[in-house]
Amino acid sequence: MKVLNKVLGIGTLGLIVALPLISQAPVLAGFPPVKEIIAQVSPKPVVKLNLAAAKKSVVVTAGEQPQVKWENLEDGVVVNPGDTLRYTVSSANPGKAIAKDFTITQPIPDKMIYELNTATSKNQAEVAYSIDNGQTFVAKPTITIKTKDGQSIEQPAPAETYTHIRWKFGSLAPAADIAAMYEVKVQ
Repeated sequence: MKVLNKVLGIGTLGLIVALPLISQAPVLAGFPPVKEIIAQVSPKPVVKLNLAAAKKSVVVTAGEQPQVKWENLEDGVVVNPGDTLRYTVSSANPGKAIAKDFTITQPIPDKMIYELNTATSKNQAEVAYSIDNGQTFVAKPTITIKTKDGQSIEQPAPAETYTHIRWKFGSLAPAADIAAMYEVKVQ
């Protein structure tokens, strides 16, 4: 009980001393709340992504070169083995902040094989690929194989081993937009 009285006594004394000081502190009244300061200093970028797919068709007209056309795919459209699809990932930054180190990573969909050398972007992004389910990315994936005489040699990874594509755009300024494309073949 004596300890409780002593603690209450010290707490009460502290409150009595502090109240006049707190109530007469006009300096604190002019500061905005901490959350407001943080929001003004570091606005977060608002980046929206959109994924679209199109199916490749080749139109041959008598006496002319074959023309490649892309038909946008809507929900429920059937694709067949051997069809080539083009995926387009587009993005815009409608916010007021720069999106730094803006990167898009896109998995190769199941039952699809990446068409080598088709990953592009309209914004000169650095493109890298993964053959290990997105764990590591390199510009030119390779695999190691053993020859008949037991030597290990590296060779370019076959298209069916690609699992992800990554585009590094650097910074995405406010009001800027980007687009990245790649093609796959349906298995």
